[in-house]
Amino acid sequence: MSLKDQIQSDLSTFLNLDEFAESHDIDGRQVLAVVDSDILKIRSDRRSERYDGVYKGEVAVFVRAADLPSRPVYGQHMRLDGKLYLVAECTENCGMLEIVLEANES
Repeated sequence: MSLKDQIQSDLSTFLNLDEFAESHDIDGRQVLAVVDSDILKIRSDRRSERYDGVYKGEVAVFVRAADLPSRPVYGQHMRLDGKLYLVAECTENCGMLEIVLEANES
């Protein structure tokens, strides 16, 4: 088994309903994804921006690149489970997308 085959096998484990993933609605399409808001707090060295009861909510979405029709780009609107976000960042690694979404919260 090659390294690429092993990585694809690992993706299938990570994006498995019995393991980590859940079914989420991304722009009207049901896909297996892992949604995490805590990882961004751990990684961030910047302070959260807050203005008069409004703050920026961020969430990271991990999804197989092949499950979306195209790779999201910075500033693009994206709906996750019915809530509208803006794409702040999107990186791809070995077929897995990590999409950072943000929205103003109150």
